[in-house]
Amino acid sequence: SSGINAEWPLRPGVAGSKAMLELSDKFVMVNAEDDEAPGDDPSFNIDGGYIPRIIFLDTTGTIRPEFSNKRRGEKYQYFYPSSDEILITMDNVLAGLEVKQEL
Repeated sequence: SSGINAEWPLRPGVAGSKAMLELSDKFVMVNAEDDEAPGDDPSFNIDGGYIPRIIFLDTTGTIRPEFSNKRRGEKYQYFYPSSDEILITMDNVLAGLEVKQEL
């Protein structure tokens, strides 16, 4: 775990975001602390083992590496310094994956 400070000042902003709350209803979200991350599974080290990062999976549990923070460029693609950047990627995930509507 290197390269990005593990203290994520964004956490309170994400927790208090009405837009995030509304959009999160369409996702299953898991917060894994550093010692809880699946370090034995190399598929989770898409772009390195830094923390914090947000990785999107589809409904089968397959990691979808194409859904990353496009503003980051080549390095630390799964780090989000603002809640707006998270919301953009969440919208991209919903547009890019089939979302089943509950009837």
